[in-house]
Amino acid sequence: MQKLSESEMKCIEGGTGVTATMLNAVYKLIDVIYNIGDSLGSFIRRKAEGQMCDL
Repeated sequence: MQKLSESEMKCIEGGTGVTATMLNAVYKLIDVIYNIGDSLGSFIRRKAEGQMCDL
């Protein structure tokens, strides 16, 4: 394997674009955060209203 000089390394392109996999991961992260907030909000509302189920 040949070593590259610093000027050759600066000419390398690629790997910086937004891919579908990256967008999908960001979407799933936002979805998880939203679902946690939704569940937490429902828990707080039900606890405050006294509508919790006994286990």
